[in-house]
Amino acid sequence: MHLLLGELIKHFGIEPKITRTGNKLYEVLIKKQRRRFPYISFRDSFNWTMLKLEQLPKALALEIDEGGKSFFPHGWNFNKNMNVRLNGLPDQQFYYPDSMGKDRRKKFEEWYTNNKNEPFCLREQIVEYCQQDVRILAHALVKLQRLFFELATEPSKRDDVLVNSMTIASACIRHFCINYLKENQMGIIPDNGYHRDSNQSAIALKFLRWLSHKTGLQVQHQESPEGEKRVKVSDGSILRLDGYIKNIGGVDQAIEFLGCAWHGHECLYLPHEVCLNGKTALYNKDKLYERVSLLKEEGIWTTAVWECEVMKELEEDPEMSLFFDTLPDIGPLYPRDAFHGGRTGPLALKCDLEGSDEFEISCFDVVSLYPAVNFYAFYPLGHPNILELNKDVNWTKPEDLHPYRGLFKLFIIPPDDLYLPVIPERIHGKLIFHLCHRCAVEISPGVAIRANSKYNKEIGHKWCPHTDEQRGFVSTTCSVELELALKQGYRVTKVYSIYHWENWSDTLLRPYVQDMMRLKIEASGWPNSVFVPGNSELEDQRKREFIEKNQSVYGIHLDPSRIERNEGMRYLAKTCNNSISPVELHTVLNDPKLELGAVEMLAPNLFSVPYRHRREFVRPHDKYNIAIALITTAKARIMLYDYMEKIVKEKDCKLLYTDTDSCFYVHRRGQTPPFRVGEMLGMMDREYGEWNIIAFYTGGCKQYAMKMKHKNSGEIKYIVKCRGCWDKVDSPLDFEQFKVIFQTFLNLKNR
Repeated sequence: MHLLLGELIKHFGIEPKITRTGNKLYEVLIKKQRRRFPYISFRDSFNWTMLKLEQLPKALALEIDEGGKSFFPHGWNFNKNMNVRLNGLPDQQFYYPDSMGKDRRKKFEEWYTNNKNEPFCLREQIVEYCQQDVRILAHALVKLQRLFFELATEPSKRDDVLVNSMTIASACIRHFCINYLKENQMGIIPDNGYHRDSNQSAIALKFLRWLSHKTGLQVQHQESPEGEKRVKVSDGSILRLDGYIKNIGGVDQAIEFLGCAWHGHECLYLPHEVCLNGKTALYNKDKLYERVSLLKEEGIWTTAVWECEVMKELEEDPEMSLFFDTLPDIGPLYPRDAFHGGRTGPLALKCDLEGSDEFEISCFDVVSLYPAVNFYAFYPLGHPNILELNKDVNWTKPEDLHPYRGLFKLFIIPPDDLYLPVIPERIHGKLIFHLCHRCAVEISPGVAIRANSKYNKEIGHKWCPHTDEQRGFVSTTCSVELELALKQGYRVTKVYSIYHWENWSDTLLRPYVQDMMRLKIEASGWPNSVFVPGNSELEDQRKREFIEKNQSVYGIHLDPSRIERNEGMRYLAKTCNNSISPVELHTVLNDPKLELGAVEMLAPNLFSVPYRHRREFVRPHDKYNIAIALITTAKARIMLYDYMEKIVKEKDCKLLYTDTDSCFYVHRRGQTPPFRVGEMLGMMDREYGEWNIIAFYTGGCKQYAMKMKHKNSGEIKYIVKCRGCWDKVDSPLDFEQFKVIFQTFLNLKNR
């Protein structure tokens, strides 16, 4: 896509419309002269398949004469070699075998050995290679389109994935909405919450506290014991004041904190432009003057403070910035604040069992974690009731939440003796599961020790010297996760806001998951466990038991005549089950409603300016419900937590590392796992079952190295993962180098 884009601009001077995230392109639209079809659309096919081109023929069972994708000597691809004819293939080094994965390299070596004496001409081979790529991709996309047609519950509900979707995730959501979602079942929830016009923002409350701290004056506001000041004015209305200071030099003063996006400040709007409250900026300005006049009649002078002015002051005043950082976020409930993703991280940095036969390391994955959550979880229906409680409570057990169920914004205090924390907090841009907010804030960046770690004789062996108020923090979380936290010893002392849903259903996503599971099971063919050579009667009995088990556990009715290996349908069903989550340059650069990315010059007079709308101006999508995503990820963390807890409570077991749906732990050799193991949804399934993991090192989230030995052959194998990088044959980040980096870090930490 990037190469195509560059050539279109360079040779034709075309100014395309681009949909992108950073450097990732989703769509390039080229405007045409003829109006019947005004645009030509270029889309990245990888976003539909998420597979390399070489993997497509097998994954989708493509019927292509040439078979799979062949190998090409990219290192030989120079103009000087274009017409050179060789009696055999170019040397292996021109194929860059060291950059291949281990399986790919093995196939390459076999292919090269069998074909090394074949005549070779670059001009001929490059044409054939490109044509082969196009054929594979064309067959794959047509097959994908046809498979999606087959997924539809009825012909009238077929959806063309290539036309209507840019990614496999969006295709799955469209398929769900068209085929399964009932009318008025899921609410379209605003990204910024429901109450941006009626409640003071977090920054407003922090500013009023800062004003009181800086001046020494008593500022009355929403969080004061008296609550916000209300004044009855001459027209009979009652005005609520953001801040109120009584008797300054004989005059009462009102502090009005004005959000620029809502109230129409000139930093964002021209006078005639419509603001988020549906009024023009000029109208909002007149209403502000009217409000000031009404308050003046009551003997109250008004000071207006704009949000942009405070933000600028924060950048210039380190003391003010530090004060803001220490205050809890007590503003409105923003649903997105509850989105924490998967739980990933180490609980031990290394475990080396070389030479030891007493213990072993095991890795278990949750079988289809997110489909399992979608199958079993309760999800909210419709829109919530918005409750602004802002009151002190003492919740210590799950029953205290009754009758509320949904999203909560509250102040929560962790226990001081829990090995596995439940509620995370984002600090310094990182998601941290901690038992003390102040300790987490004081951690030196990049070093796993506290900045102030002196031993305190008064509290004896305890690590943390902070009070409950210092250990607690404001959290936005789902009721399902909050119930677990209260069960584990957390305490809630204040509730700010609640999104409470009256109606819930555990079948919202279940029909979708059931259909995808049925298709996957049927397309996988009969499992090996049902086959009994020479005993057809017993084999038929096992097949019936297999069908009955899926019927009783999942409510899935399998058709025996359709149970046959089908790689294409199996791939699509598995993917779908895991996927249900012209502007001028100066105008863009100066539009305060946009956040800009890196500006890139594509041609002397053409620039690429990626942008997105600021948080306040994001409009909810018609196929988007953040509550579903929040509850899905929360339930997934709870499911993983349950397995983690079973491991740490089991004798002679030690948890090493977790990664969203998997656990690495060390235990006595031959010890039975402390959880159910099986192939059913939500159960644990062993990874690397034929190998002994004899050494495990980790440097943090998404980075670990393993040394493994095959149980039968004794073969040694290494796996190195590092934030999206994977172990290749000549990977510079191999196991031994990972150990060196790891040990260097430990030495620096212990200085």
